[in-house]
Amino acid sequence: MALFTEWGEKLDRKAPLQEYPRMQLQRDSYTNLNGVWEYQITEQNEDPDPAQWKKIIVPFALGSKLSGTDEQLLPGKALWYRKQFAYKPSYLHTWLNFEAVDQYCTIYMNGIEVGSHAGGYTPFGFDISSMIKYQNSLMVRCIDDSDQGDYAYGKQKLEHSGMWYTPSSGIWQTVWLEDLSDGAVQDLKITPDLNHSRVIFDLAGNFEQAQFIISENGRIVHRGITTDLHYEAQIDHVHPWTVEDPFLYDVYIQTEDDVVKSYFGMRSFSAGHDQDGILRFCLNNKPLFFSGLLDQGYTPDGLMTFPADEAMIHELTKIREMGFNMLRKHVKVESRRWYYHCDRMGILVMQDIPNGGTYDYKWQSVMPTIGFMQDDHDNPKLGRTDERKQKVYYEELDGILDTLYNCVSLFAWCPFNEGWGQFDSAEVTEYIRKYDSTRLIDSASGWFDQGAGDFKSVHEYFVPLRVRPKNGNRIYILSEFGGYSYIEKGHSEAQELYGYRKFTEKLELDAAINRLYDRLIYRKIRKGLSGCIYTQVSDVEDECNGLFTADRKMIKIDEKKMRRMNERLYRRIWK
Repeated sequence: MALFTEWGEKLDRKAPLQEYPRMQLQRDSYTNLNGVWEYQITEQNEDPDPAQWKKIIVPFALGSKLSGTDEQLLPGKALWYRKQFAYKPSYLHTWLNFEAVDQYCTIYMNGIEVGSHAGGYTPFGFDISSMIKYQNSLMVRCIDDSDQGDYAYGKQKLEHSGMWYTPSSGIWQTVWLEDLSDGAVQDLKITPDLNHSRVIFDLAGNFEQAQFIISENGRIVHRGITTDLHYEAQIDHVHPWTVEDPFLYDVYIQTEDDVVKSYFGMRSFSAGHDQDGILRFCLNNKPLFFSGLLDQGYTPDGLMTFPADEAMIHELTKIREMGFNMLRKHVKVESRRWYYHCDRMGILVMQDIPNGGTYDYKWQSVMPTIGFMQDDHDNPKLGRTDERKQKVYYEELDGILDTLYNCVSLFAWCPFNEGWGQFDSAEVTEYIRKYDSTRLIDSASGWFDQGAGDFKSVHEYFVPLRVRPKNGNRIYILSEFGGYSYIEKGHSEAQELYGYRKFTEKLELDAAINRLYDRLIYRKIRKGLSGCIYTQVSDVEDECNGLFTADRKMIKIDEKKMRRMNERLYRRIWK
């Protein structure tokens, strides 16, 4: 049975995902290139055959239902795309932008090579002003070695089942054009400084000067001009961003020939002690217990690509209505619009860096589960001692840190999960800290903890949780637990149920989850537990341990009961 979300069922294949993708650097110039393209697969050393082009719907990855294809890109092969389109060139600089292409690609415009990009999780663009015409032929050549290569692959695996998912290849996020002036704002870095009632802007561009206008609900609260690429704006009577009141300021930046719109939230993330002396996560210098979900970000019809903006909004709205205040985006980077919705809806985000390297089930799953821990320096059992793969990790890390730096709701980075490709985690943690001192870091989520970072981060699915003494120097969190599985017939494509505890009755599942939160979470908060993350948001292929079914048409638990439980958890922390 082919499974679709309701948004996939009504998809406009000629014009999917038309929304502006980069909400913190918006301008009027925008041409969306999503829709019907052509593709073919060749050997890596071959050119495409003019007679072999087939249709594909971009930006849905090769092999996804919404792409209209059922092929898979294998190592040693090349995936080619072609798009014919009309455009009216202007005197401005035309940029061709890709939100994400998995894993390595080369771009050609009207037969001329434009450039290339490596890594499947970050946006990139090229100035094509000298190449674009009224009638154009855009070609993209992709190579994707999935879990067999050097680049991060997350939960994708060529031989997938259980906790491994169908791999995505090629273009899997929006492709778009915009025209930029000579004096355009080319990049923008925003750093809120709540403790000093200011916000700091760092810009890139060749403009002579920039004017800043910051508004609060349409009322101007700051106006200023700078001739530098660094600008600090003082804000009186700051309106803080919180999960209950996710207030966002609007900012307009005008140069001599460009205007961009952005936004920011005034918030701070830190570690601090509650009245009981327990070290807690603090939002705006106040202790806050976070209760969240592990979020894989897969749908049955679009794979790693949500079928519509409304699908993201629906899912996040339901998560908030169930009382959850955070999500851990698990070994995947979402589209920038997803983070925008978290910013405006007040959902905290812990961001994983997608894993790479080789995976060894014995050493990265079984042995640590029974208590066997290891050092992560040059450890072949953790799958990334190769110097080339470590270099690639840092390159992809830089791109992700830069792409998501302005995200208001993102409160913590997680560079490694359960030892998958883990190496030198203490050094990587300090590397992240030097780039971004405004956020916390979960250095090694689950196990192979080297004592670095801001969290003691535990995964516990099978045995009772033992919370450490109150005087610890890191925040104690349960960053994965639960994983209770139940198949809702007609809403799953699973061939075999995968999960950590299996149920055949929905009422039994609901009661078991409620007991789990009461015994494992609620009773441990006063002993030092500061946050919890349940596995997981939705069913994904064989994994039927989600609160949502894979097609997002049903929620398996009592939503109101879950909300009441979460509210109990939040009241449990001494402020």
